[in-house]
Amino acid sequence: MNSEQRKSQILEILNKNKSVKILALSKKLKVTRETIRKDLYELEEEGLIKKVHGGAVLDTPNQESNYERRKTKNEFAKRKIAKEAAKYVENGDIIYLDYGTTTYMLAEELLHLKDITVVTNTIPIINLLIHRESINLVILGGVVRKNEGSLYGPFATNNIEDIFVDIGFFGCGGIDTISGVTNHHIGETEISKRMLKHCQNKIVVADNSKFGATAFNSVAKFSDLDIIITDKVIDEGIQSNVLKNNVKLVIADS
Repeated sequence: MNSEQRKSQILEILNKNKSVKILALSKKLKVTRETIRKDLYELEEEGLIKKVHGGAVLDTPNQESNYERRKTKNEFAKRKIAKEAAKYVENGDIIYLDYGTTTYMLAEELLHLKDITVVTNTIPIINLLIHRESINLVILGGVVRKNEGSLYGPFATNNIEDIFVDIGFFGCGGIDTISGVTNHHIGETEISKRMLKHCQNKIVVADNSKFGATAFNSVAKFSDLDIIITDKVIDEGIQSNVLKNNVKLVIADS
């Protein structure tokens, strides 16, 4: 039984019983408790459940998605970063906008530019740009992750092979000295890793809350990057490691 099959069974059990225990799931599905914890973590990231001590319950929020909620978290910091990042884009550039709410705000900052090409796999960004005559939009395609409005999978990774861009802007779930740049969803992470190899210039946009945090999947080492744009001076240890790898650290202006 693979991960997706397990998660489907977990959701079936939750829909019936409203709550589950890790130990019980481990015995029923014949996998380790650590495997169940990972499945529950991914289901929570997808906005389908809520983890509690020793198990999980159904998450029953309003219709607002995780993505929409996250857009309002640290919004002022993200907008500062987006404005700073937009300074690196000129008319005629070909750019990639990765998953995330800061990259969405960057897309908003680019609406006035002429004849730029935007490659993306984020549906909110696609919806923002799709009717903009001055912006050429390239969509990689793939499987829809509904609560995040993202596209991922083999169809997208295959399309990346023939695409090269001037600048790639990447969001993340965490930045840490040991783990480097990390993110939550394995499918989205694979797209980011592939695109990093197809960008002449690689820029990570991350507010200060991401520093010192580590998500589940590795995206990049510091040495893979050119620039990190954030809103505040970060932890000295991380800052030293970033600079040691010849990455430019930019603190966005107010």
